[in-house]
Amino acid sequence: MSLDISPETEARLAAKAKEQGLSVNAYLERQMDPPKGVQGLDILKEAGIQPPSAANGDAPVLPAWHLGVRGTLRRVEIYGDED
Repeated sequence: MSLDISPETEARLAAKAKEQGLSVNAYLERQMDPPKGVQGLDILKEAGIQPPSAANGDAPVLPAWHLGVRGTLRRVEIYGDED
């Protein structure tokens, strides 16, 4: 398999591979098939993307949906069937 990448990206990959003492092909193979326990968060961190919950250690705050005075919907109001 081959990919067309920019010279800057190629240089970055070569530098990261050299840091780990690997060839570029071995480095890419390791990235494609990471050892157990290494997940997508590591790839995001390498790219400089920090999930909000990982930045401060807190769980993410989920949005609250305010459905008005009525409150929550019943099953019949969503699906139109009655049990």
